Amino acid sequence: MMTRAARWCKVSWAVLIGWLAAFVVTSPFQIVEVLRNGGRSLALIVSALGYGFAVWFLLTLAGVLLCWICIATPIALLIHPGRLVSRRKSVVVLSVAASLLVVAYELHVWTHWYQDGVGLMNFAIYALFAAVFSGIAAHTYLRSLER
Repeated sequence: MMTRAARWCKVSWAVLIGWLAAFVVTSPFQIVEVLRNGGRSLALIVSALGYGFAVWFLLTLAGVLLCWICIATPIALLIHPGRLVSRRKSVVVLSVAASLLVVAYELHVWTHWYQDGVGLMNFAIYALFAAVFSGIAAHTYLRSLER
């Protein structure tokens, strides 16, 4: 039987790995955005890359920490590992689907058609981050429970 402390450590590592993977996957999009908006000056582009990555780093880290505290940790501590492992595919699919729904809700993606919402490109970047983060974190946590 695995202790709650061991499950908390495993879910913490899974969330960290998921965040790193999602950050790496979405970083090229941030580079393109900075280059598109950075102008022609090399000094300005380098400065904008630094600021762009700092903002993206902090924004995604804050979101991931919120998910870790409010969602991942309670699931790890309250749900028996056997239940999660026996429903591995369902857990990963539900994790990705829930994260996409949260991103769509937070960005008011349905208002795009009324021209008062955020653009779909912003939704795509956040949706990609959310899907990669939640999928990798859920899969990593479930794999660690089997060991």
